[in-house]
Amino acid sequence: MKQRVGIFGGTFDPPHRGHLQVARAAYDELKLDRLLWIPAGTPPHKRSLPLSEAHHRVAMTEFMVAEDDRFALELFEVSRSTTSFTVETLRYLRRMYPEDALVLIMGEDQWASFDSWSQPAVIRSLAEIAVYHRAADGNERYTQLSTPDYWLSGSLLAETSTAIRQRVFRGEKVADDLLETVAAYVNTNALYR
Repeated sequence: MKQRVGIFGGTFDPPHRGHLQVARAAYDELKLDRLLWIPAGTPPHKRSLPLSEAHHRVAMTEFMVAEDDRFALELFEVSRSTTSFTVETLRYLRRMYPEDALVLIMGEDQWASFDSWSQPAVIRSLAEIAVYHRAADGNERYTQLSTPDYWLSGSLLAETSTAIRQRVFRGEKVADDLLETVAAYVNTNALYR
């Protein structure tokens, strides 16, 4: 029976409550049957930025997936040694789920640069695209490839993993932004210090 599979990728460095909010809202609003969390391997747009080792990002994402039995973890990208391109991940998922409808979930900031991604037209042929709103940073550049298939109607997502990492580095409180399990993992493994 054909199912609707949500594809929720990111560096998840760290994954935070905002990610969980988006995943749950996307699942409900898009009437998904499954939502795959996909930690990025080596994302092309972040090659020059420091990134926690994949096993840390996977471990933290596992805590997120454990919060909801409608979620699953997909390790395709982190299992590869090459740069992670969404088009390759979607081709892999299309082979894994040939009969299912794939829905790629991304933030408005990602959508703004979508036409610069590797093979955006192919991505659109492999999956529908659902976009959630991010807080405006004044640098939006909307894609020339038309509108996404869905705008998610949930609340504006202002949290970013970058800001959380910076607050951890400064020794500030992040308990409101992270699940207790993720916060404990960050602390135990001295991430972002």
